[in-house]
Amino acid sequence: MSRDLNIVTLNVPYPPDYGGMIDSFYRIKWLNEAGVNIHLHCFQYGRPDSKELELLCKSVHYYTRKRNFYRLFSSLPFIISSRDSIHLLENLKLNNYPILFDGLHTTYYINHPDLDDRKKFIRTHNIEHLYYNTLAGNERNLFKKLFYKRESLKLRIYEEKIMDNVNVLTISLRDNEYFKKTTKNTFIIPPLHPYAEVISSPGKGSYVLSMEISQSGKFINCRRTNKKVFSKNKSTTVLLLVKNPPASLHRYASRSLNVKIIADPDSARMDDLVRNAHINILPSFTANGFKLKYLIALYAGRFCILNNIAANSFSKNAEFHIADSYSEMVNQIKNLMNEEFTIEMISRRMQILEKDLSNQVNAKKIIDLIFK
Repeated sequence: MSRDLNIVTLNVPYPPDYGGMIDSFYRIKWLNEAGVNIHLHCFQYGRPDSKELELLCKSVHYYTRKRNFYRLFSSLPFIISSRDSIHLLENLKLNNYPILFDGLHTTYYINHPDLDDRKKFIRTHNIEHLYYNTLAGNERNLFKKLFYKRESLKLRIYEEKIMDNVNVLTISLRDNEYFKKTTKNTFIIPPLHPYAEVISSPGKGSYVLSMEISQSGKFINCRRTNKKVFSKNKSTTVLLLVKNPPASLHRYASRSLNVKIIADPDSARMDDLVRNAHINILPSFTANGFKLKYLIALYAGRFCILNNIAANSFSKNAEFHIADSYSEMVNQIKNLMNEEFTIEMISRRMQILEKDLSNQVNAKKIIDLIFK
């Protein structure tokens, strides 16, 4: 029996070079490999048309994201009001296939009367209003802070309003518990990812890698952390992997003999850094969503240090170590730098990760939910 599915994405999910796009692209890839005909609808900004996606999908449509200033004054959140395209609605009406809205951002037409008889699903990437509240807390620019605060309020109201009659595919256990308060039709589908198996290398690396890809990385970048953690391990080289690092961060690193910034590495460079590190440090600062950097480190890296917020993304200990305080992080680094990462550790990690994070298993869960 032919299985066809409309997927609406918030941007063009190629290349898969950050969290949301990684999950989107590999979901498309693995659903395609399982025999699903995908009709892809991409909102587009900052990314070109993709031949790679056109090879994986039965059809691909592109729509311009409307980032007009006046949309800031809409009662809808900007991430939704800016993704209003009548061409999208018309294309969705050309068939009667189920619709997967990939990200809350894409749901402008989810309650449109012309789609009332359709089977509809939302893939949530996190709890958006909490994410925007975190952005507001980290922002120093007053205009941006007010925008994030206002967007957070709009998103909270919007989330409660639209979740009633749709199926929600949540990305983590914590997010699922939250969305269960507004809809009973919630299902946990962890993120899909590039790895068919654990590719970690046994042995030892010579440095610690801290993947500080977003604003939440302030925990590890601040002077206090340098003083209380990295300065206690001066014999250990620490690499900070940072997206768009400010000049102040470069100045901070220049004063530390054992700390070096790796700015904006491409995917190949990042994979190489992760695989060759002895320890990957991966604290989380928000209790919602699922950080894809965890998967990169656990599938490709050696020792991983997480805090409890991050560790709660996993149902069982997948050969990682916990540090919630500066002193715990210092001790973990000192102890682990003297240990060898073994083949037995790799085997145990593989067994645990494949129970919940196998791409084949999670693609089948999506197919069973949509086409049952």
